[in-house]
Amino acid sequence: MDGYAPAFVAHNLPLLVVSGLETLDEPRSATPGTSITSEIPSVESDDAQVLLGHFKANDASDLAWNGREHSRRNKFRVKTIAREYTLPMRHAAPAAIPQPTSQISKPVLHSALSPLTPSSTLYPDGLIDAKWIEKHQYHVPSAYVVFYTFTSNPNLSSKLDNQLKSDINNIKTTLCQSGYKTRLVVALLSENSVVQSPDVEDRLANIRKNTGLDSKTSFFFLPPQSSPVELRTFVDTITSTIYPLCIEYYRDLSKHARRKRNRGIVPPPTAPPTSGTSQTLSSQGWNIRYDFKLGVFSEFRQEMDAAVRSYESGYEGLLGPDVLEAIASWGPRWNEYRLLADVLAIRILRCLLWNGNSTTAVRRWQQHRERIRDFVDRRGKGSSTYGWEAWEARWATIMGEMVVKVSISDFAPENGDTYLPPEKSIAIGERLRPWELLHHPGYWFFTASKHSISRRNLALAMPEEDRAPPGVSPASQIVNKSHTYDDYLCPEPHVEYPLPGHNGFNHSASIIFTLSNATAEFETRGQRRLVQELQLLSAKESMRRELWNDALMILRTLWLKMSYRKEGWWNAVEEVGWALRNAALHAGDGVSVVSVDWELMNNSFAHHPSWHYDITRSLEGISMLRSKPMVVLHNAEVHSFLSATFTFEHTEGKVGDACRSQCTVTSTALPASVPVAINGINIEFLGSMKELVIRHMSDGETGNQRPRLFKEIALTEVVEDGRAKQTGHADLTFRPGQMKVFEFKSSLREDGDVKAVSATFTITSASFDLDYVHTFEQMSTPDLWWGQAGMKKKIARSDASSLTVLPKPPKMELRFIGLQGQYYTNEGICLDLEALNEEDVDAIANLEVSLHGDGAPPVRIVASDKSPPSSPTKEEEGDLQEGTQLGRIASGASSRVRILIPPIDLPAVYELAIKASYNLVLDLETPVSRSITLQLDVINPFEANYDFSPRIHPDPWPSFFAHEEAVDTIKVVEYPKAYGLSQKWCLAARYASFASEDVIVEDIDVAVIGVNGSIICSTKKQASLPTCGLVVSPRTLEEAQFDVCTQKKSLDDRGTATLDVSLAIKWRRKVESSPINTSTLAVPRLLVSSSEPRVLAAVSYSESITAMIHFDVTIENPSNHFLTFGLTMEPSEMFAFSGVKQSTLQLVPLSRRTIKFRLLPSIRGDWIGPIHCVIKDRYFQKILKMAPTEGMKVDKEGILIWVPPEEEP
Repeated sequence: MDGYAPAFVAHNLPLLVVSGLETLDEPRSATPGTSITSEIPSVESDDAQVLLGHFKANDASDLAWNGREHSRRNKFRVKTIAREYTLPMRHAAPAAIPQPTSQISKPVLHSALSPLTPSSTLYPDGLIDAKWIEKHQYHVPSAYVVFYTFTSNPNLSSKLDNQLKSDINNIKTTLCQSGYKTRLVVALLSENSVVQSPDVEDRLANIRKNTGLDSKTSFFFLPPQSSPVELRTFVDTITSTIYPLCIEYYRDLSKHARRKRNRGIVPPPTAPPTSGTSQTLSSQGWNIRYDFKLGVFSEFRQEMDAAVRSYESGYEGLLGPDVLEAIASWGPRWNEYRLLADVLAIRILRCLLWNGNSTTAVRRWQQHRERIRDFVDRRGKGSSTYGWEAWEARWATIMGEMVVKVSISDFAPENGDTYLPPEKSIAIGERLRPWELLHHPGYWFFTASKHSISRRNLALAMPEEDRAPPGVSPASQIVNKSHTYDDYLCPEPHVEYPLPGHNGFNHSASIIFTLSNATAEFETRGQRRLVQELQLLSAKESMRRELWNDALMILRTLWLKMSYRKEGWWNAVEEVGWALRNAALHAGDGVSVVSVDWELMNNSFAHHPSWHYDITRSLEGISMLRSKPMVVLHNAEVHSFLSATFTFEHTEGKVGDACRSQCTVTSTALPASVPVAINGINIEFLGSMKELVIRHMSDGETGNQRPRLFKEIALTEVVEDGRAKQTGHADLTFRPGQMKVFEFKSSLREDGDVKAVSATFTITSASFDLDYVHTFEQMSTPDLWWGQAGMKKKIARSDASSLTVLPKPPKMELRFIGLQGQYYTNEGICLDLEALNEEDVDAIANLEVSLHGDGAPPVRIVASDKSPPSSPTKEEEGDLQEGTQLGRIASGASSRVRILIPPIDLPAVYELAIKASYNLVLDLETPVSRSITLQLDVINPFEANYDFSPRIHPDPWPSFFAHEEAVDTIKVVEYPKAYGLSQKWCLAARYASFASEDVIVEDIDVAVIGVNGSIICSTKKQASLPTCGLVVSPRTLEEAQFDVCTQKKSLDDRGTATLDVSLAIKWRRKVESSPINTSTLAVPRLLVSSSEPRVLAAVSYSESITAMIHFDVTIENPSNHFLTFGLTMEPSEMFAFSGVKQSTLQLVPLSRRTIKFRLLPSIRGDWIGPIHCVIKDRYFQKILKMAPTEGMKVDKEGILIWVPPEEEP
């Protein structure tokens, strides 16, 4: 917004002056006024500095022009001072007023800025001066906040309080005498004292009473030792409390101005104008002045609707027939009134944007431009002058800067909007033109740059005689210029376009500035085409100023990244290219010159007869080169005249075969261009194929002008720079419009996918080196395969530059010998592998074996003639490690190895991968491999379930009443003897074979893994297996029983004891000399000891009376308590019994008792029962469950006893 006084265009905020926190005052103004002074020094403390920082942080001067920012705590323009401040004079000084001619009339004093005061610049018919806004915005505060130190010293409190009251009253008197209604606010900061004075409230009340300050709005107190949060809150409290009072201050000023406007009377001047001067300001002018003041005061109050109404009223009055239309364009007030019209329009636009009326603001901007254009065409010097274009550029720039200052959220970079939709106040269905919508700032800066360019063009069209300085031109010519050229807010003609040797206005700098601002805005929103256009314009302006390096920096980036090349806008690409070449030529950038020349040789661009079109002469005429340019170009960066395709004849090939391929190079250079000789073409591959290099070798046929040439190239393999390459030679001179097809035969050495990636064209000359990299891309049209006679065929596949190389079909057979049908856990696995060479020649083979799966053990390989060792040893010479050579295998011969896998504890599924890599002795460079996999399912050979039941231990229990003699002390006791209770159990293991074949169980036993409790334990197998082992068929169930005897180590031990045991089965396959394996099956934890009583039932058969059955019930009391049990034996129809039918039994601690019954069954060869023998604890009234032993079983009703059948005589 250059050209306008800052006060005219700035947003107005209530002025708040803060005194007493700064230590230095501002320099005293030379303008006379009312001085506010104080003898009390400023507050110097840490809290004061913190408060000062908070007040400065609350300054809203730099906030955006929108209601969002000003709705927070930042609502004032804050001005901080020490103790002295000067208010401007309310009226002009009497000394500056001429003495009246009549003794009766007395001069009326007005403001020094009023058109009624002769000393004012507005006298006698001016409207408004920017100094009036500066007066209210920067000099006359709405509130004057004074900070003082409130002492806590009781000895000095009375004296200092009196000084405070005197100083405050003096400031109040000064403010009252100044004529301004500035609000005085006093804030007291207590000293940082540990002990607070007890009479603080009384002292504060005394100060308020003697100064007449309102305790709620004008008097504030900060207690000592306040926290940072409390200091922040203290400042917020002051600003939020006085803000409504400050708004009322500006409302009173508005009322005063409105009353004066409503009177409709022109005030009398201090002194009337002298003869020969213009008349005083008319009543319409005074209304414009009052409307402007009302709008400014409304902005102070942030009431934008009221401000718009006042500004609109003043604007219409200014452009009406009685003010601006009534003065001549050569008058001294013409430009002042026109500038005021711009100021009113700017303030109207700001208020509309503040309220969110974007479309209305754009229309208002256009309306002001059209009205001023009409006004200038009718009354001024017309709109065809450079002055009007300068104003148009300034007016567009103002709109762009205003949109930036308003900070519209939709235009934020993260949103990326380019324009705003119309506001809701626009009627639905109303047709809007695109330029009536508010666009982002870049649009307005771009518009300004267009007008700046037009301004320069009009300035350049001025004749030389009009550009002469005033001291050189005759008076008549000066008068003619003043009536021809409009110099409103722009230089005069001799400065606008000076004569040679004179300084003047820099048009290019102005254009570049606006273009740079527009470019930044467009780039932020991703409008790439406009960015490229603006960058080109900026570069041209830099070249116009001969800033070649600046232009080169812009154009080089633009040339590389512009979208015109991909979109086929060749005219735009050519324009950028020639501009870059011009800038690079002057800047001495040989790389850019060669790069542009390479691209401009394409026939897509226009032919320039003055250019040589010879790439080898690109650097002619450049004398600023520092070194030989090294140019590297890619097809994605330039529109090259050379293009290439690479095609494989077939989609697949095999290792060892020869593969045919073609590289087709086409030149689309301009017909007038010189043939280009390429030194070499390097074709890069992705995969196992070696790099292919074609070197230039002229064939002498210089006159060959055929459009298509076919050349079959013989390749040789060489090693260069440590890399193996395929090289060949051909004539690499390409004429305009010529296509050359190069055909190759390459040997495929390794399998995998091969893809031709790029072809690099290399030119090496004395002046520069160039590498053009053409990347092979997938084409939408089918690729072609060319023949020698010009025949061609289409390649019907998506990517003809790719080839799949299949491995050479191996003839090395791998097979297992003696493979078992199933493998089991805890069994060492031995696999015999045979490698049979069915190739026609000998092969050198290498074997790789790996086992895959969770927890896979390591695999060992030994020679097949060695027996499998139990563990690997380093001394074994026959061992073959993984990946080692098997040696030379003759054609038709075989080699055997043995793969050893150690025993596996848990069932699992593994994958055994075997790969035999070999090379034929006649072709050692081509590897061949043969792979097989074998799935190994390792399962458990056995599974078992268990039954753990109690038995009656035959040994007697210890007794408290039995005496035991002492043991001879000379005898050595090897093991600690157990003195506790003994118990017997039976562990029945029922195991089944899950093998797929018969296996032989050599032995089965129970191993005690751990004992939990203070006991000793022993196990014994009840029956032994046959000497030759037990043959177990698949899915058959076998049973083995073991006696488990436990005894407490101490008789006083009453703790629970458990056993951890496992079942170990030694087995082997039903094959001669098969190794014995041990499978360990887990057994659930066994509870073998408890302090609870138990009841055991035992049965035996009489030897004298065959039908007689002895039924014994044993009650064990392992506790330390006397227990009483009730026994009841109920009769049954299935047997008769003799014995106790009902009785009471008493057991002493650590004892057991057996009750015997004799049963006579009524049936034979069957189970009898259930036997209802009830044992009940008399104390706890709990029935003890009877546990059966051998010869009995339990059903849901009770114990059943087996009765053997009668023996046949």
